[in-house]
Amino acid sequence: MNAQNPIRRITDNVYLLWAVLAWPALYVFLQFFVWHGPVPYVPLTGDLSAWLMILTLAVTPLMMLVGPLPWLKARRRYFGVASFGYAVLHLLFWLKGAHWWDLIHSFKRFEILVGWGAMGLMGLLAVTSNDWSVRKMGTMWKALQRWVYPAAILTLIHWALTTHDRRAMVVYTMPLILLTIWRIFRTKARASRV
Repeated sequence: MNAQNPIRRITDNVYLLWAVLAWPALYVFLQFFVWHGPVPYVPLTGDLSAWLMILTLAVTPLMMLVGPLPWLKARRRYFGVASFGYAVLHLLFWLKGAHWWDLIHSFKRFEILVGWGAMGLMGLLAVTSNDWSVRKMGTMWKALQRWVYPAAILTLIHWALTTHDRRAMVVYTMPLILLTIWRIFRTKARASRV
């Protein structure tokens, strides 16, 4: 038991988890402000946001498939908030390279418009992803958090329509898609038995 305590202290340390989640952002900032490296800031931050959203959404179907995953379940909100943080960076880097005219016309381009929609939903979810909101909103909080699914769909549409590497996007999203399809069929099968 004593041998596990140091490991548990590391894996249960929320600040360490946030440091790991923030590490790519630190790399991006160093590249941008210090090293001025040729980093594709907009795609990189968008990919990081999407990967974290995929991880967030995969927790429930994974638990249904393999059983309890208490560590992942307890940290799911952190991954969702980090996903929003990288989405904000994605937007900021896009705005930095855009002219004000691009911003106005972005609302006429479907692939960008769905990104704006995803961003709005993710912002609402991130702002309410705290214990105070859970207590104050009660059962409404869970209903609001279900908006993560439309946000994910909009994110994946935005990603599919703006990426130059659709094969990588399919590889990253396929596990979540398969888990979601399995979850839907499992739920329907259980409902038909009742």
